[in-house]
Amino acid sequence: MMRKIFAMLLILMLIPLISSTAERSRASLRVPAVYQTAEGMLSGTLGNLTVEVEKGKGIVYFSAEPLTQIDTQGAARTAALVASYLLGVDPKSMNFYYRLESGSTVIGGPSAGAAMTVATVAAILGKQVRQDTIITGMINLDGIIGPVGGIPEKLEAAAKAGAKIFLVPAGQEIVEETVPKQVRIGPLILTTVEKRKVNISEVGAKLGVKVVEVSTIEEALNYMLGLKIERLPSEKPEIPKEVKDLLSKWVRNYLNQSEAIRGSVQSETGKLGAISKRVINSILSDSENYASSARDEVAKGNLYTAASYAFRSVVEADYARSLLNYALRGEDAVNELMRRADSKLREVGERLNSTKPQDLSGVEAIIASKTRYYDAKSALKKAVNLASKGSYLDSMGWGAIHYLTYAYWRADSAFNWMDMMGLSQRMQVDEIRMKEVASAILYEAESVISYSESLIQEIGASSSYLQEAYSNLNDANTAFSSGDYYGSIGLSTTALAYGIISIHEWFTSDPNAVKEAVKNSCYSSINALMSKGIIPVLALSYSEMASVMEGNILESIAYYELASAHAHVVSLLSQVSEKRIETESPLESAPMVETVTVTQTVREESRIQEAYPIAALIFGIFLGFLVGRKSH
Repeated sequence: MMRKIFAMLLILMLIPLISSTAERSRASLRVPAVYQTAEGMLSGTLGNLTVEVEKGKGIVYFSAEPLTQIDTQGAARTAALVASYLLGVDPKSMNFYYRLESGSTVIGGPSAGAAMTVATVAAILGKQVRQDTIITGMINLDGIIGPVGGIPEKLEAAAKAGAKIFLVPAGQEIVEETVPKQVRIGPLILTTVEKRKVNISEVGAKLGVKVVEVSTIEEALNYMLGLKIERLPSEKPEIPKEVKDLLSKWVRNYLNQSEAIRGSVQSETGKLGAISKRVINSILSDSENYASSARDEVAKGNLYTAASYAFRSVVEADYARSLLNYALRGEDAVNELMRRADSKLREVGERLNSTKPQDLSGVEAIIASKTRYYDAKSALKKAVNLASKGSYLDSMGWGAIHYLTYAYWRADSAFNWMDMMGLSQRMQVDEIRMKEVASAILYEAESVISYSESLIQEIGASSSYLQEAYSNLNDANTAFSSGDYYGSIGLSTTALAYGIISIHEWFTSDPNAVKEAVKNSCYSSINALMSKGIIPVLALSYSEMASVMEGNILESIAYYELASAHAHVVSLLSQVSEKRIETESPLESAPMVETVTVTQTVREESRIQEAYPIAALIFGIFLGFLVGRKSH
């Protein structure tokens, strides 16, 4: 009898292990990376990535052998979010386990982001990944595959491993390669490096590997899983009338104030000397030019762009007035400007702290207002620092007076955005969800910016975009640490956009391809939200600015990235995802025709997983019964 009881207890103790293993779904693939040789050169290698998912609470586990950079962990978190959103699954309903094994210390973790996302989708759906196809690329929150470094070295490693297809980010078919070069100086032979352009497709053809550019994770899934995912139409979305009315109001107010200030300054310039008068008249001319640009954009229907020009017009007009007062009153005028800017910031801060959004447009309004509030604080801080050194006037850059003027009006613009509250359908905003989304975007921004810095340092370059990214990232960290998740989201998305652009600046040979991909993704995300009655005001505004600025390709991409990121923030908060998914291989050699309804697939897996403990219990009792009979 005791043997029977012991056997039953032993088997029952094993049930959690049996069910835990059975409940996990796994997918594996090979990921390319680069490492530095003893000679200081880059070389390619392949690591093994395994992803497991199970029912859980949204926790992301990451381990690597050997230890890798923290930006790889950020890529894993982003991959979990993107895969979940893509399949219409709540990421908080699962736990994700990522295991990356490589034969050497890997450089640049985010370049595995796209591969991680593919593997996560495969694990959720219980599908196998094609092992003859390898991908390199970052993954952005909107599903865009971002630029990476070390592509020639990764391609060579993929070819040696027998890969037939190598997927690279759009715009990176032509990249720079670092090659060693020996130089004789007298009796010495020194080894240096030089950069040269490399056509990846041509190199791949020689190695027997087909190189394919992919813009989105949907395209990658088509190649690697045979999944065909249809996004909503990518036509340019129309800004709703109620938003246009508010933007028109901003434009009128700024232009009226700008005109009034210019008139008052012009009436006082007779009191100035010739040089001061010439400088101030030049600034007034800049103000009028911005006002003219604003009126032109109104005529074209680009009201957010018009509001931006009108804002610049009033800032320059007020700057001219501030210089006039400084010329007439000296430092007293500067002290008055400081008190004015500080008072406005306090007023804005108090109102923001007492305002709680009741819908998603309210969330966006607070995010936009907080972003402008932090920008104004930063400008005031710079002004105080410059004033302490007596640097009141513009020289190589803005002086204290210019920053003080900007700080006042930037803080004032936060009030405008609060007028956007209440435009969308009412929806309960979960503060816990806000914190989770803020954390995810902040983590991704940190990963991308860290990766960008390592790539740019490697080629001995610099980027003003990267400097701007770090400035916003520092403020985002400060906001998050203080519990200001709205401000953190706004600053993190800006930092993320600039971080991505800093990589495109140096590593993308075809930015037009990138622009089209980001634009289509942006428009599709906005249309998905608007089809649900949600008005993503920030995304609509930034996408309009991006379309106006398409002549400046990098700035245009930056605004499309910013718009897309904000649309995705709203999507994550509202869990809007409408995508039809089919499985169909893009390769003629391996045709598959199968229709998959993702929500049903996940639900059926859950039923199977829930059955494991019951089956194990029955099996344990039955086995215990047999052991008991045998003992008799």
